[in-house]
Amino acid sequence: MVDKRKLSNKFTGIMLPNQTINAEMAKRQALRSIGAGLVKFSGNTSSFADESKTQEVFQIKLVNSDTDDHVIALHPGLLASVAEIAAVAGVTVEAIATDGTVIATKVTGSTKANTTIKFFQAFVNKNATRIIRMQVQASAEDQLSESIVITKINPTTRLGNQVITPADYKRSTDTNAKLVTIDLSQHQLDDQSVMHTNLLAGSTLTINLYLGAARNDAAMLESIAASAKA
Repeated sequence: MVDKRKLSNKFTGIMLPNQTINAEMAKRQALRSIGAGLVKFSGNTSSFADESKTQEVFQIKLVNSDTDDHVIALHPGLLASVAEIAAVAGVTVEAIATDGTVIATKVTGSTKANTTIKFFQAFVNKNATRIIRMQVQASAEDQLSESIVITKINPTTRLGNQVITPADYKRSTDTNAKLVTIDLSQHQLDDQSVMHTNLLAGSTLTINLYLGAARNDAAMLESIAASAKA
């Protein structure tokens, strides 16, 4: 006769801990979201595991031809003006970067020729996008000591900020004192992010943002329809 207690013990012995089960369920849910198009990867990456291989780059170039420093919002999130940025994010900036001259003192925002910084800001507001790597080049070494700050906001709470000081990421093997590459892991831009920096007088600053996964609701319908017809 079969001893039911032994069967019960054997069954208990192969049960996964709740923590492991929950982690596996979360992983499968994330994969379902990816498959549905909620998360989109660039052409040379297919998962969060290989995001570091991304070659999707968006470039922002700022030129300050004035004799004074200027604080510029590179990405304003949902906030439409410098007054709103000050009120909601608690950050004082003089202008929001856009294509062309953004203030009378010739601080200029520009990007690669195939798109505009205005479109990038609007896209990121609709599609939260991870920043995997940042390459920063300046005309003067002092500019690399000026932090690039991402401040997180929502309607009720200031959520703190992420401070990236390029000079802190210099390596002894770097051959160009004015160029720094920064590997990131938990950074993203979205409608709840304000990114700003101080541009020194007479300085040029070029920031290459290497883009990882993006939440892409617009791709969801196409992916679901394609899967349904497969």
